[in-house]
Amino acid sequence: MIFLILSSVFYALNNLLWKRTLSKFNLWIVIGSRSFLTSVTGISIILLFYFDAIQIIHSVTFISIICASILGALGLICMILALKKGSLAQLGVFNLIIVFFIASYLYFFENILVQNYTIASLLIIVGFGSYVFQIQNNNRYSFRQLVLFSMMSFFFAGSSLLHWYNLKQAIPAIISVTIQELVVFLSVVVLVLSKPSLVPQKGYFHFKKIVIPIVLMSVIIFAAVWTGFLGLQYTNPLISALISLVTPILTILFGVLFYKDKWSYFSLLALLLIISGVYLINLEIA
Repeated sequence: MIFLILSSVFYALNNLLWKRTLSKFNLWIVIGSRSFLTSVTGISIILLFYFDAIQIIHSVTFISIICASILGALGLICMILALKKGSLAQLGVFNLIIVFFIASYLYFFENILVQNYTIASLLIIVGFGSYVFQIQNNNRYSFRQLVLFSMMSFFFAGSSLLHWYNLKQAIPAIISVTIQELVVFLSVVVLVLSKPSLVPQKGYFHFKKIVIPIVLMSVIIFAAVWTGFLGLQYTNPLISALISLVTPILTILFGVLFYKDKWSYFSLLALLLIISGVYLINLEIA
């Protein structure tokens, strides 16, 4: 459990750093540089301590890890594109929806008994629907942002479930971490090569200005993903997602403290409905 709690705190700090960094620097340089550093770190650790483990990974499992990593990379890209103009509070709410997606999958396909699933789902759906209606009614966010955040939740949930199946086979978590970061890095390389205009012409000068933030983000996200996978290896995606509720709560708090995100009473009520639904699910596995 301690790994999952640490991971949640690291992810919340990472969300804050993403918001701050994206407001100042080029999106693709930030993602590419950060994923490159984390990939190099992961490869170094594997070569030093887990080299023998690579040789025993079955090809089917390797393909599954790749698929999980692709979903994770897509989720990250959707999150960052939405967060560019979105808020940390909105990101926090959609992080809660990830729990609902995972709980629904485990309930219907893994036969994990959640006696309060029906009423919990109703609370979450009504709360989420009310929240979306509120922010759309006030024209605070575009429909594009809502779609991107929704896709983020779906991709992250799918990635978490696939990684869980892989980690159940006693694969070292660092391997999944490293492959995920490599996929993110290669995705950015492909995008930049296909559309060079995505990166500013003075890329080298731009990169020099963000070395310190990138290194800090790389350390934090590497710690977040690694501890998260270690926790996932010894629990299941639902417990992992539920404990990771620390992340959206801290993310929302950071948004209020650092970006003055405002909440109406109606939005707070919607958030409480979502949290109540998630808490009911939590009662069944505690």
